[in-house]
Amino acid sequence: MARLITFIESQSNALVDEIHRCWDKGDAVCVLDPRAPAPFLDELISTIDPDQVVRADGSIQRRERIHDLIENCALVATTSGTSGHPKAVQHSHLAMEASAHATLKRIGAQIGDGLWLNALPISHIGGFSTITKAQYSQMPLQTFERFEYDRFTEIAKATKVYMSIVRANLSQINPGDFECLILGAGIPPENVPRNASVTYGLTETGSGCVYDGVPLDGVEVKIKEDGGILIAGPMLASCYRDSSPLTDSDGFFHSGDVGAMIDGKLTVWGRAAEMIVTGGEKVVPSLLEERIRTLDAVLDVAVVGIDDEDFGQITVAALITNGPISLSQVKDHVREVLPRYYAPRKIVILESLPKTALGKIKKNQVREIVSEILANTD
Repeated sequence: MARLITFIESQSNALVDEIHRCWDKGDAVCVLDPRAPAPFLDELISTIDPDQVVRADGSIQRRERIHDLIENCALVATTSGTSGHPKAVQHSHLAMEASAHATLKRIGAQIGDGLWLNALPISHIGGFSTITKAQYSQMPLQTFERFEYDRFTEIAKATKVYMSIVRANLSQINPGDFECLILGAGIPPENVPRNASVTYGLTETGSGCVYDGVPLDGVEVKIKEDGGILIAGPMLASCYRDSSPLTDSDGFFHSGDVGAMIDGKLTVWGRAAEMIVTGGEKVVPSLLEERIRTLDAVLDVAVVGIDDEDFGQITVAALITNGPISLSQVKDHVREVLPRYYAPRKIVILESLPKTALGKIKKNQVREIVSEILANTD
């Protein structure tokens, strides 16, 4: 009987080798970030429901599993939990192979021609998927615990390098040194390098399934009347860890994101749960954030809706700044290009924004922080 082995240890080439050994035995794997707080890890383990938990010190915790695994299960991956508690999804080997092959075809990677570098957390699907991309492209994979600019540049100048990367690290390299960069997890830069692809995907879709707005081969995207993004394709996870269904009766996964198809390309506005309705008008946070981010004094921004008796919700912009800025400045700047109701009613200056390991802003935590600040100042 196949087992589910959960690893809680720092990522390395040795860990990737261990993952392949598990697969060779017919077992499934899950990787958790050892830097996470112990209570959070304990809760995740309960959700994942593994047979064994292997830790960096070599200790092995054996458990009695409650839920069955899907047939041919390769990976149980946890969602980022940016808008709630993380879920666990089950990916089959066939789904992961489909994701890898569709990606390799889109980026034009040739079998055995180059290598993959990865410093993204393999505890998240974006980082983990480099393991199967390397496997099915028959290229070596070098896994690093952290982003190492000098080492990566040295390798890239010696051979063709394919690498998944987040925006925060893009400015630390010369993109032209690399064969292909797969850019995910958040807002892309203004000027995307010619050899980079901006991706959209979720844990449930096995990482990126839309590249530069165009679905990968085999992927179908539908937009509901309310803007909800629906996705179907062979790379979808089979179900959640408790066997609850992932898709509707037509085989479509309801992503929880909203967006639109514009000139044949998908534009993602953000999470449906993060849309703000203020005074009867709908505000798309990502559009407002994009505009506010163009202010010289703003380094980063997160827009959230806070409950309000008069307006239902009010729009609040949490800002990271490098100089003084006023609410009136922000409002005037926003109203130059967006409807008047998009202008935030309040701003809050923070020292940092809570983010996942891949750089996604944790909007639920931002909302809690902002609510507490406003409650103490109103």
